[in-house]
Amino acid sequence: MLAKLTIVFVVQLLAISFFCIGFFPKKNVLKGDATFHFNNTLQKDSKPAFNKLVVVIIDALRSDFIFDKHNSNFHFVHSKLNSGEAWGFTGFSNPPTVTLPRLKGITTGSTPNFLDAILNVAEDDGSSSIADQDSWLLQLRHNANHRIRFFGDDTWLKLFSPVEDVFDSWEGTNSFFVSDFKEVDLNVTRHISTQIKERDQWDTLILHYLGLDHIGHKGGAYSKFMPNKQTEMDNVIHDLYDNIIDENTLLVVMGDHGMNDAGNHGGSSAGETHAGMVFLSPKLSKYPFFKDVEAPYETPLNEDDEPTFEFMKQIQQIDLVPTIAAMFNVPIPQNSVGILIPEFLSFLDDDMKNIKIQENLRQLSILNSGTPDINVQNQSISDAYFTMNEIQQSLTRSATDYRYDRLAIGYCLIIISTIFTSLLIIKEMKISVITALLVFISLIAGISTFGSSFVEEEHQLWWWLLTGLLLLTVVLKHKRATTLFSCLITFTCLRLLRGWNNTGQKTVYSYVISNLLDKSPDIQWMLNVVTILWISLSAEFNYLSLMDQIIVPSAALLYKVNWAIVDKEHVPKYLQESVVIIGKYLLKIDDTDFFTSSLIPMARLFYKVFCALIFLRISLFSTKFISRKVFVQGIFKDVTLFLVFLSPSEDISQFLMFDIIKNRLTQILTDEFNCNIMLTSMISLILQNFCFFQFGGTNSIASIDLSNAYHGISSNYNIYVVGLLMTISNFAPAIYWGLFTWNFVYSKTSLTDNKWEPFVKSKLPIIFFNCVIGCCLMAACVMLRYHLFIWSVFSPKLCYYVVWNLFMGAIVGWVFELALIFIL
Repeated sequence: MLAKLTIVFVVQLLAISFFCIGFFPKKNVLKGDATFHFNNTLQKDSKPAFNKLVVVIIDALRSDFIFDKHNSNFHFVHSKLNSGEAWGFTGFSNPPTVTLPRLKGITTGSTPNFLDAILNVAEDDGSSSIADQDSWLLQLRHNANHRIRFFGDDTWLKLFSPVEDVFDSWEGTNSFFVSDFKEVDLNVTRHISTQIKERDQWDTLILHYLGLDHIGHKGGAYSKFMPNKQTEMDNVIHDLYDNIIDENTLLVVMGDHGMNDAGNHGGSSAGETHAGMVFLSPKLSKYPFFKDVEAPYETPLNEDDEPTFEFMKQIQQIDLVPTIAAMFNVPIPQNSVGILIPEFLSFLDDDMKNIKIQENLRQLSILNSGTPDINVQNQSISDAYFTMNEIQQSLTRSATDYRYDRLAIGYCLIIISTIFTSLLIIKEMKISVITALLVFISLIAGISTFGSSFVEEEHQLWWWLLTGLLLLTVVLKHKRATTLFSCLITFTCLRLLRGWNNTGQKTVYSYVISNLLDKSPDIQWMLNVVTILWISLSAEFNYLSLMDQIIVPSAALLYKVNWAIVDKEHVPKYLQESVVIIGKYLLKIDDTDFFTSSLIPMARLFYKVFCALIFLRISLFSTKFISRKVFVQGIFKDVTLFLVFLSPSEDISQFLMFDIIKNRLTQILTDEFNCNIMLTSMISLILQNFCFFQFGGTNSIASIDLSNAYHGISSNYNIYVVGLLMTISNFAPAIYWGLFTWNFVYSKTSLTDNKWEPFVKSKLPIIFFNCVIGCCLMAACVMLRYHLFIWSVFSPKLCYYVVWNLFMGAIVGWVFELALIFIL
């Protein structure tokens, strides 16, 4: 049976792999550099509107951060908008709204590839390079002989590799160390004084700042750090404008994307897709297009009184590409889907206006149909813009070329895996109420993947399934008072979890428990202390109790307190003093900024004592000093403390709710269902999904939390370590409930030689569920591949499905659990 189950599971993983290769192929692009096609000699001999270009990218610069009267501290930029020396736009960023695909868009003008959202975190990945793709950087370098300098986000260095072929001078800063608000920007700003002195030695300067984005990830769009960071960026722009910018120099200040109110991005909400964009130069004041309003501006609202983030005039962010090409008189990069911003036509004479529009229309028509439109030269400027807008809308909707052969192989394999899993289910589980429940839950969850709203609000499904199962238990097993009491306690805890965080992608509530705890930090930290004490004391007294119940929990608590202090969160004074006293004694650090200096050593101290505890626990079990039950419960407790260590402060006390629910469910399953392994596995599966969403997770990339992936990590970024910690952090509640079955399956002293049988029984329902979900989700992705929400809803859901299978299914459910079985 184990061999059959293994084969089915491997086939399922192969199905997912083939399907994703077909659904997320590497995008085909036109190679080589573009050239002029109309009046080539005239264009080459024409003088560009500007000679120098300065581009300042402020990562995650949402439009309201620079334009809004109530949320912007860019006072110098406002003054230039009012004087006409600056033109402001809201640049629409096509999802996925993460840095790597957006940088591809604003340099090549191409539409995003969803695969780039995944490659965005792969720091060592080289497949995302666009050094062989046409871009305004290469056009400026090759056709305008620009000397280009770059300082900032090292994603640029990954995109334009080999770097020396593009940049004359450069220095990258790591883009994923999100706990750093200051140094990451100071490392860029410190180069400005040199660039001012050497302004005659370069033609294009690119600066990419990351601090504002990091603040968003840590504290949200309205973090108390945001105003000062905006002021800092405004001062940078002021310095550049006063010392570098003249009538022949164009300064572009822009965000690569925005952010939602939680400070995250990657999805398609208005806040994430609407980024600020400002052009500055004294020459702009000759054409006062935006003279009727005075910056900063009132917040634009829709009919539901929600902010639209559409300030000034909205354009496509990729329109920057043909605009730079026209202003510096170089060909438009041939993969560009952008349209020359019409206001900038004012800098061209009548002949050049028509030529540049013809070039733009010709290039778009080739991308659209493969051949140039024969009527390009016969259209007026207004007709050309109408045609270009239609082509742009069509091209931005078709973001990829699907590999249907791979899709077919993947889908056939998932069908085969589902059929064989169904046969194993019938053989092992028979036809029973539990089987019917499993099929019902799997079909409901699978069918829901065909609706975008169901995917966005999936947390509702798991809430009603849980409450329905509790109600069914009360109806069927109401005679035992202890069962009714356990059901009541369980429902109370589930309801508290239901209101802990904002879940789903449609509605945001102010009065969720996590927000209330943020406003009452004394209560929050009291609950955190109680939670860690509860967990540490939950196992039986044994030989490891000193480490088990004091050292490891204390190390976790000390670090979480220290982390909160460094993040400028309010922490009760008694906890601050405890960190200083214990930390100085253990770490021997005597620094004026103790909390910052001790942050990484304190995290690594936790890792060391945690690993030592696991090693000692295994050693004591192998020498029969502790029983199997004590060993399994101890491992479960250790893992729980590790999950607490990687969880946000406001969510730590959720583990207290988890533990209470675990105890009550254990009582119900023992008393009423004789510890049925398959039913326990189903309950575990439902709770994994329910608690994942109540922890703040969604089916959007924007809800991925990076902030807890750097505990103990120095500035030397390591994609593998950070990636693992990030995944564990975001799936912490799912991991907890994934290990829930251990107490039933492996802790019994009567476990005999056939220890693989309970493993098989516990995995069958989960594999069946994932197969059914896979059949439905893959079908939905193919059927809705041209749907408006394919890249913002269905593709992220497919990515989460992959992670659930690879990480929760393969790594946690098989590798980790099989390691435990071998030890037992």
